[in-house]
Amino acid sequence: MNSGEQMDIYKVAQEFSFDEDFTYKINVALTGKSGLQHKFNVILTERNDDRNKIAILTDTSEDLVSDIMEFNANSRDCGVQQKAIILDRDLSKTESNLTRICNISVIKRAYDKEKSVIFGVNQLDENLGGLIKKGSIYMISGAPGTGKTALISQFLVEGAKKGEKGMVILTDMTGRDFISHVGTFSYGFKQYYKSGAIEVLEISNRILKMKADISTDFWSRNNYIRTLIGQIKTLVAEYEVTRLVIDPITPLLVADSDFLGQFFKVLPIPQTYMFVTSGTGKSDVSVFGMEEFFVSGLIKLEMDEPESEVKKASIVKMNGGGYNTNPFHFKIASRGIVPYDEDGNVRAGPLFNQVVL
Repeated sequence: MNSGEQMDIYKVAQEFSFDEDFTYKINVALTGKSGLQHKFNVILTERNDDRNKIAILTDTSEDLVSDIMEFNANSRDCGVQQKAIILDRDLSKTESNLTRICNISVIKRAYDKEKSVIFGVNQLDENLGGLIKKGSIYMISGAPGTGKTALISQFLVEGAKKGEKGMVILTDMTGRDFISHVGTFSYGFKQYYKSGAIEVLEISNRILKMKADISTDFWSRNNYIRTLIGQIKTLVAEYEVTRLVIDPITPLLVADSDFLGQFFKVLPIPQTYMFVTSGTGKSDVSVFGMEEFFVSGLIKLEMDEPESEVKKASIVKMNGGGYNTNPFHFKIASRGIVPYDEDGNVRAGPLFNQVVL
């Protein structure tokens, strides 16, 4: 448990006027009156009175309403009357009403800089507002040359620096070409790949044949999705991957809303950051014009001006709220993606120089 998480627990203790003399345990299993065993992220106990407990919920999904209801029911079954939930976002009106009805205190999570570092590009990470979560799918879209490959490789390298295993699944280029391309950057992708910190996979002809054999019936479509995603999840578990990229996602998809809905519903992997990339086509952010509706967040890359070396990244969508919609202007330099004003361009310099004799 890091210092930010410990600070959150102390905030809960203060909220319930606990003395400083308390203990806490993480991932606690308690048996309720029903005879069922329930797991709690944290149980905080007053040292002088072990009957005085607080159940704390820290790991939540996108369906926070269901999380709150389950947490409340489990706490009541175990006789724990004091409850708190630690979040890094504001509640919706429905969620706020529910926590009040269930008598659950809401604690705003302490800012943890390490958790918010996704790409290692300060301004872009700050714009994301710490909203990128494990177990959700995020899409990076853009026309060719807007920086998708540079951004996803930087995402994987940033994870490798922190000891997080990365994997990229390539669907429209060979691994050799990919490694050759990103290996030209100075942030060390090739070294992390050679050390085994990042895995690079290519799709096989079998996937393309399976996709070609999909008919209009539900069974063949379901079998394709189950087989494909099942193997992806097996690889993630086998290599203990916590950062996954599919680049691009389009060759694996069928242009049908029911297919896309089912595919993206099954794809998320717990405890794994996942990004997929997409070109543009029927919409300015996706090939089929529908993919953006099935992901938790969308970062759009584009040229600042036609044929300009300056590019921009805009956060079009991000579940949770609190992100910055202002475009982040950048260039692709030898050290990867860098803020435009940081790369010695004319915009960053003064318009006038003082004359000193």
